[in-house]
Amino acid sequence: MLDIAFNPEQSTLQLMGALTIYEVGQLQALINLQQPPLRTLTVDLAAVEEVDTAGVQLLMALRQWLGDALVLINHSTAVIELFDLYQLVPYFGDDIVLSHH
Repeated sequence: MLDIAFNPEQSTLQLMGALTIYEVGQLQALINLQQPPLRTLTVDLAAVEEVDTAGVQLLMALRQWLGDALVLINHSTAVIELFDLYQLVPYFGDDIVLSHH
């Protein structure tokens, strides 16, 4: 299950739980509904407990769409492990700092 806390005024998104094939549609729908469309987005990944290829693909699509205007912060261990496995740290280019969770 994925819980999403979205603050449209600050363009911040906090993800909590699983970011897997079963949940990415929920997140994609939230992003697609934003009017006007997002121009910047900060995503807090500290509480992501599980992530799979579909979750990474959605983050990659956001990076492609927003470029440097997408900022990923507080990468969880699960996210770091998958980024490392797929060698995606340079692709995203964000500073990776372990969260305190």
